[in-house]
Amino acid sequence: MSTSCPSIFSGDSGYPNLSWLLTPVRNPKTRADERYNEAHGRTRRIIEHTFGLLKSRFQCLHLTDSTLYYSPKKVCQIIVACGMLHNLALRRQVPFLQEDVPDAGLVAAVEPVDSEEEEVEEEDIDNRNNIIMHYFQ
Repeated sequence: MSTSCPSIFSGDSGYPNLSWLLTPVRNPKTRADERYNEAHGRTRRIIEHTFGLLKSRFQCLHLTDSTLYYSPKKVCQIIVACGMLHNLALRRQVPFLQEDVPDAGLVAAVEPVDSEEEEVEEEDIDNRNNIIMHYFQ
């Protein structure tokens, strides 16, 4: 089975913006920044909800305190396999155990962390700004 992970990930505001990790704009100054943050928040809620579903169905994910002690490539393979098995279970109408059913609502987006700004490369900020200018103007 060949799996690959995307080269860009979505992170909450607790992380610095990096070339491979897009985070919200901390102090949006334009309407484009606000639209980017709104889209980013919607995306994060979907991701968190999806991980909640997978963790509720697969105890190997739930019981690890959200930490898989494998290489990033192996973690991607585990997540993809769990997603495929989850989709198969949905098609076959395999129910969740009652105590494992996640909340119906989506997980709220994480609020900004009040901490010192991490040192972020100007190139990484430029990368996010280019995405904002290209897709959110």
